[in-house]
Amino acid sequence: MTQRCALITGAGSGMGRAIGLRLAAAGMQVRLAGRTESKLRAVADEIAAVGGSARVHALDLEDDNALAGLANALAGTRLDALVNCAGDWLIAPLEATADAQFDHLLRLNLRAPYVLTRLLLPNLRRSDNASILNIGSIVTALSVPAVSAYTASKVGLKGITGALAAELREELIRVVMISPGPADTPMRAAASPGIDRSLLVDPQTIAEVAHAVLSLPRGITTSDFTLHSLRWG
Repeated sequence: MTQRCALITGAGSGMGRAIGLRLAAAGMQVRLAGRTESKLRAVADEIAAVGGSARVHALDLEDDNALAGLANALAGTRLDALVNCAGDWLIAPLEATADAQFDHLLRLNLRAPYVLTRLLLPNLRRSDNASILNIGSIVTALSVPAVSAYTASKVGLKGITGALAAELREELIRVVMISPGPADTPMRAAASPGIDRSLLVDPQTIAEVAHAVLSLPRGITTSDFTLHSLRWG
């Protein structure tokens, strides 16, 4: 049997790293994509150390030429899963949010998954059980102050997820969004120094849920959902 393959963006740390490690442990070949090559190679080394298979694709996901280059590098190959995990965060009230910050969040959190999914759809169509998994945020279900720009990007991603799920339904390609609450990641630590970690979701838990979604039988899907600590909120 041909080894199944998944591409994960934002795979150098946090949730992306955890998902890459979990899928590799399940026997999938993982392609690790993100901005910082050294971080991606460190994750690839972790995977190789336990007998897994990983390849590294270092690129700026906000750069259309880089996205096209990745698609060209993968031309003709099969992808069984695309996990759009890369993202950034901003805590700032509307009046303190610069246009450039807003544009950055939209390009990375919303536009990059949209463009990359379109570019890699031919690869996913080669699979007999393809999945597109978008990592969202609990802000798509719960309004939070001082994160309006971030919320706009994630709510947009939720809309794309639902529309694409309907569009690809006849092809039996599942499209699902997992929207975690605050997760115990470097990004969260930087955004909320000193936060009580008992309120956070372990990235390994998110990775387990991601693996479960990607392991569903052909023709079966699930609705988008949130995932958060019972101690939070």
